[in-house]
Amino acid sequence: MKNLSIRMHMNGKELSPEWIQEKELERTHHVIQEMDDLGADFTYKGKSITVDTLFSLPFEEVKAALIETKLALGSEKILELYADKLAKSDKMWHEIASKTVKGRNLQPAYVDVDVDGLTLGEFLAFNQELNKMVDPALPFKIHPEHFVFAGVHGGQEVMEMVGQYGEPTYQKLFIHPDTEKPVAVDPDTKLAMVGDGVLMSDQNLDMMMYGMHQFKMKKGGLRIKLGVFFPDSAPHEMVLGHQEHLAVEFFNSLTIAYQNKSFKGKILNTILKFKKFK
Repeated sequence: MKNLSIRMHMNGKELSPEWIQEKELERTHHVIQEMDDLGADFTYKGKSITVDTLFSLPFEEVKAALIETKLALGSEKILELYADKLAKSDKMWHEIASKTVKGRNLQPAYVDVDVDGLTLGEFLAFNQELNKMVDPALPFKIHPEHFVFAGVHGGQEVMEMVGQYGEPTYQKLFIHPDTEKPVAVDPDTKLAMVGDGVLMSDQNLDMMMYGMHQFKMKKGGLRIKLGVFFPDSAPHEMVLGHQEHLAVEFFNSLTIAYQNKSFKGKILNTILKFKKFK
């Protein structure tokens, strides 16, 4: 099996694997401190553990402890812990939406990804497994600021920190393989996946932002142009923060997809070669 190689560029800068891991550790520590402040009890390998001890653990261990704790708490308890913060986040999105005309003056957040050793079909097979929740820990493995996740028909229900800004947001995302795009699709794009969302607390409230990831095929690998488009009334810090979020999320997703290659990925590659998308 060909070795995996992932190269990421953001704002003209190449992101090293070390930088991505440091960013993930930083956000992991942030979430642990926040959950501790809210009264969460942490465990590692089935035993209670203090936050001070957690902060002294190496990267893989502190990551595992946070995942174990989220699974032990469950979605209902996490939503209860974060109820006040989610209310503040909902208020922020209502204010952003009230100042926005959808699709106008969008602020783009891009990350360019070039991968060898993993094909587009193999990555899409991984993404299907994610939505089916085959492994309940998987959403937490790919980013520490994922708190609640459920794959639903046509999309996902996700509680996450959007752009490392403010409070976590609980949203319902709709994923459209064939719909109006916020920007023109690149000529070499094979498949462009577009998404938008509403608040779980008010599903009439359009959050006025889009996601659009452009997937491109190449021999022995794939390329992805990750894109999220924020309304012009959203804080600029949120835009930069979400670029960093995407880098961590997709570095981990691609790595796990490589580790779990299946025959299904080969089948999807064959379908992709002969089917037209965009």
